[in-house]
Amino acid sequence: MIARYALLAATLIGLSVGAAAATPSATTKTCIGNREIKAKNLSAENGYFVRTSQGWWRNTVSCPAFGPDRSLVTRSYNDRQCRGDLVEVFDPFSRINFGGCPLGIWEKVEGPPAALKP
Repeated sequence: MIARYALLAATLIGLSVGAAAATPSATTKTCIGNREIKAKNLSAENGYFVRTSQGWWRNTVSCPAFGPDRSLVTRSYNDRQCRGDLVEVFDPFSRINFGGCPLGIWEKVEGPPAALKP
C-alpha cells in the first residue's frame, strides 16, 4: 500500500515538472537510434526532446547545463542515445563546455515542447 502511494507521488511530481513541456504517455524506451532522430530541442525549462518518425520523445535527464543556445555532444559506441550515456553540453559559438550529464529514460510525449508549438 505504501509503495503504491510512493509511486503515485513520484508520478505526480514527474508530471508537474514536465507538464509545461508536454504530456507524457505510457510508452518509454531506454534507447533511441541516432538515425531515427529528425529534430532536437534543448532548453533549461523543457529539457531534452527529440522528434522521430514515431513522434516526440523527452529524456528524463535533469541537467542544469541545458540552455536554448547550447548544443549536445553524445558519445556512444552503438549509434544510439541510451540511458546512462554521457552527453556534454557546450556553446557552439564560443566553444565553452558546460559539463556533462547522463541520459535518463526516453518517454513518448504527445507533442513538441511548449516553446515549439505554433
